[in-house]
Amino acid sequence: MDLETEIEFHFKSKDQLLDAGDPYPLPEQELTEFAESFIVRYVDGHDPRRVAGIAVGLPRGSLSPEEASLVPEAVRRHYTFRLRDLENDRKMSHREGKIRILIAAINAGIAVLFFYVFIGYFRGFVMTMLAGLVTILNWVTIWDTYEYIVYDYRRELQKYLIYRKLTEIDIRFVEW
Repeated sequence: MDLETEIEFHFKSKDQLLDAGDPYPLPEQELTEFAESFIVRYVDGHDPRRVAGIAVGLPRGSLSPEEASLVPEAVRRHYTFRLRDLENDRKMSHREGKIRILIAAINAGIAVLFFYVFIGYFRGFVMTMLAGLVTILNWVTIWDTYEYIVYDYRRELQKYLIYRKLTEIDIRFVEW
């Protein structure tokens, strides 16, 4: 059983696929934001590891035969170029994640220090307010770090892997 698949995309016009404002000729011409996100969403909707290729389609006669032969390279170049941006974003996210973990560790250290050292010195309302402040500070810091690592960084990584996949797979142009 062949578990790999090819996804076919049909665009209504050349301007829906290729950025009309980009002065460069094919294959240097960029994809539109719509086309970029449309392709990425569909690949993400499948198991990206199983996607063996994509077919990008336009109505018959939208492009000359020479232009049509350059569309696969234009798509690959676009995702290769954008992949560099995502690599930079991942580096910044990794650095941000390390900073968040460091801040969470420092706040946890402050909480431990507070509860074991200073708890005997304060009584009543002041102690309750300080303990509440330390607890809230730690909860917010740890939750923010957890949310970033579990949700945001995971999504960034998934997007990066899809873009990388789109630079490596077979890309065909089809007319419909």
